[in-house]
Amino acid sequence: MMQTFDIAVVGSGAAGIAATISAARAGCSTLLLDQKPEAGGTGGFSGLTTLCGLYDDEGQMLNNGFTKEFAESLRETEPLRMGRVWVLPYLPARFRAVSKRLLETTSNVQTRWDTQLLDVSINGDRITSLNGFNIRAVIDCTGTAEVARAIGAECLATDDTTQAPAIIFPLHNVTRDLTTAAAVTQALLPLARAGFPPISFQPSLESGVIMVKFTGTSEQVPQLIELLRTSVSGFEDCMTPLTEFAPARRAGRMIVGKYLLVASDVLAGRKFPDAVARCAWPIEQWGADCKVQLRYLPQRTHYEIPARCLRAASVENLFMAGKTMSADIDAIASARVMGCCLATGAAAGKLAAEWLHSSDK
Repeated sequence: MMQTFDIAVVGSGAAGIAATISAARAGCSTLLLDQKPEAGGTGGFSGLTTLCGLYDDEGQMLNNGFTKEFAESLRETEPLRMGRVWVLPYLPARFRAVSKRLLETTSNVQTRWDTQLLDVSINGDRITSLNGFNIRAVIDCTGTAEVARAIGAECLATDDTTQAPAIIFPLHNVTRDLTTAAAVTQALLPLARAGFPPISFQPSLESGVIMVKFTGTSEQVPQLIELLRTSVSGFEDCMTPLTEFAPARRAGRMIVGKYLLVASDVLAGRKFPDAVARCAWPIEQWGADCKVQLRYLPQRTHYEIPARCLRAASVENLFMAGKTMSADIDAIASARVMGCCLATGAAAGKLAAEWLHSSDK
């Protein structure tokens, strides 16, 4: 006999973790599937060390509930201001550990790791089974809308002209002070003169370690490190423990929902009667030329994400969160950040649970 779950969550990044825990806490038997060997997604495995999208432009937390709970569990230092935005530095290993602890200590949760999405069945406007399990509702947190693709639901997609990938890797044994814009600019000059694509340095909580976000190719990384060693003081002994450098996609595919969030909603700080999450991150587009275009919200402004962005337009029991939420290529360039993924994931878990409870009446 096929096992039955109230809710299946596919994808265990920030959105998937939040959706799973929130659905289970609402009393639903919840199955979490991921093709990786453990939870973490972009936050745990991409090399990122700053959690973006948690705060407004004054450094105040935008979303409470599970988002705040998870962020506080990660927090080992104060939020950091980077230009006009605030971020929370964190350790990827801690991101994975917090995720694992939450999943293991929450009742009503079962996990399946190293598991590809297979055999999604739909009857009319409802998904009925997934990977051999009977399912009453599904939350797609894959970032690439894998559930929606399997059943032919309508999607939108980013590409390398709007969300070009980046390679993120740590550099150890760096002694140069990079705490000022002038110091960073001076360090980047030799790389620009050599014709390398843009890079940026990001903080790390580990002493002597910085994170590099590189918009070039994997093959260029060893050349980049060698140039830093020979041309930039304070990098003479730098090295990375990584041997492979895989580009990380900033965003991928979005499911068309009952409402499509658009750029004007973001930039105008639009509010909604059915709002379930808040965000104030700028629209951050990365072109194929490796250049970033930032469009900021007005000062002291945030926008809201309505519940309708987390419900598929044509599939009654399909919900989505994080990078898979219903947004156009401009709006997702803001809403894709992890702070917002946590908030929409938690909201999707609650919405799916509420829908099931109302269906049982």
